[in-house]
Amino acid sequence: MTSEEFRHLLQQQTDVQLLDPCLHDDGTPFVFEPQPTGWDKFRDELVVRLGVSRSAIRVVGSARFGFSMKPGYSLKGFVDTSDIDVVVVNPSLFDQLWEALLEAAYPRPPITQQFGGWLEKRRRELYTGWLTPLEIRLDSKIFGVKARPVLDFNTRWFNALKEASRYPSRRHEDITGRLYRTWRHAELYHLDSLAVLRKTLSE
Repeated sequence: MTSEEFRHLLQQQTDVQLLDPCLHDDGTPFVFEPQPTGWDKFRDELVVRLGVSRSAIRVVGSARFGFSMKPGYSLKGFVDTSDIDVVVVNPSLFDQLWEALLEAAYPRPPITQQFGGWLEKRRRELYTGWLTPLEIRLDSKIFGVKARPVLDFNTRWFNALKEASRYPSRRHEDITGRLYRTWRHAELYHLDSLAVLRKTLSE
């Protein structure tokens, strides 16, 4: 799909209908088109390292279509410095990280006083049903041994994405991964993004 075809699709379909091509479509993403077998290898790497199913993994945004879906970017094309955005949906994995985070940094003094802004950001993410593991950084010198499960989770997540990054055949800058608790949480996030994108493209 080209960016112009997507603009036309925006005029023809509702945001709910657009969830199919933007989120649910399991076809080969743009970044794997030169070598489609890389898409299976990419997912299989994450399946093995994260313990999720293939059906729980999607590539979204510019790496999916070849143009950016971020509001304000005017459907800018994918380039060598673009990131690959990965969605992983798994309630067990999500709860594992959430509980480890609570064990290490439950929101009470002095944590709330020292890390108020950081905690507020995590709360906003949790409220909408997603976490970005590599943005959850805990200093073991501050949080002690309680930080270990979170740090171990993030190491596992980082290594999974790093190994999977070998398979996209198009050059890219980095791979970012977002963990959603359920597909409905992922849908609601993307519906919000589509609404904002639709508004910015019409201005």
